[in-house]
Amino acid sequence: MPDERFRQLLEAAPDAILQVDEEGRIILMNRVTEEMFGYAREELLGQPVEVLIPEELRKAHVGHRAHYRTRPSTRAMGTGLTLQGLRKDGSRFPVEISLSPGSSQEGFHATAIVRDITERKLADDRFRAAQEQYTQKLAETNRELELRSREIERADRLKSEFLASMSHELRTPLHTIIGFSELLGEELEGPLNEKQKRFVQHIHNDSMHLLDLINDILDLSKIESGRLELRPEPFDLTAVVTESIASVRALAEAKSIALETLLDVPMAIEADRLRVKQVLVNLLSNAVKFTPEGGRVRVEAGIRGTFVALCVADTGVGISSEEHASIFEKFYQVGATTQGVREGTGLGLAITKRLVEQHGGSIHVESERNRGSRFTFTIPLQK
Repeated sequence: MPDERFRQLLEAAPDAILQVDEEGRIILMNRVTEEMFGYAREELLGQPVEVLIPEELRKAHVGHRAHYRTRPSTRAMGTGLTLQGLRKDGSRFPVEISLSPGSSQEGFHATAIVRDITERKLADDRFRAAQEQYTQKLAETNRELELRSREIERADRLKSEFLASMSHELRTPLHTIIGFSELLGEELEGPLNEKQKRFVQHIHNDSMHLLDLINDILDLSKIESGRLELRPEPFDLTAVVTESIASVRALAEAKSIALETLLDVPMAIEADRLRVKQVLVNLLSNAVKFTPEGGRVRVEAGIRGTFVALCVADTGVGISSEEHASIFEKFYQVGATTQGVREGTGLGLAITKRLVEQHGGSIHVESERNRGSRFTFTIPLQK
């Protein structure tokens, strides 16, 4: 009965199972062994196990058997090697083999469990081929991206150089126009009538506006090309706020906009004075432009850890939440000012953000439509 159960178990196994004696002769095998190697049972019983191994490996296998006899253990055969089985028809196939030693009244024997891994090997090969193909495509894509990146960098550099060059070229005749309009306005060469004065003032105002736009483009090209260097120095922040407010006071008074300050900062911080003032003037100019008549614009300042935080708040038209991130992009314009026209190039906030970040600070906006805006930026107290 136990022998019958053993026989049933042996025949039900999914792998080939065969047993060899001390001399390497096959003394036991199951049905899967017959199917796997293409031999009938009676053809294999009593035959040396080397009959199932490619001919060029048989001599070495005899030595391996002898070594295994001296150090028997349950283990995988040929770890790290590609093992092959040989069918009766001469075809070869990849296998995995596990060995187990044993003994009986007849003496030492070894049991081998052989698994045909042809399908798995094919799957591995397909996977490896797909992986190699993917790696090759990825490398090609990376090369293309690198080339495109270089082209974009080159185009961006050429654009920045062109803008810088054109800005310089445009500013030279523009300064001449501004200078002569100022001379005409001073009436040194003779009096002007009211109409002529108005024309000269229009020329001067629009020339100054155009100069501001050109300076913005020049600043942005310097920032993007990495040629804008900060010159940090200790300075009185209160004085800078006062100067910045003074620069927009005329425009604010024309719209009856109240300018307020709420400052709680030390007398001196260390940063680039000119650029901090530029940031403040940009934010104040925008606040006045987008605040209706009779509104209010306020500058607040205070300490936040190792930073000084400055805020420009207004009671203007506000900005929808969907535009909060976009307003800091180049050439982006929120909409019409309170006078119904678009002003500027959409570079002011882009430049402001880069100047703040170049200082090591950050800027963000809090705003809703028709509820005003609060632009807050931080600057380290000391570099």
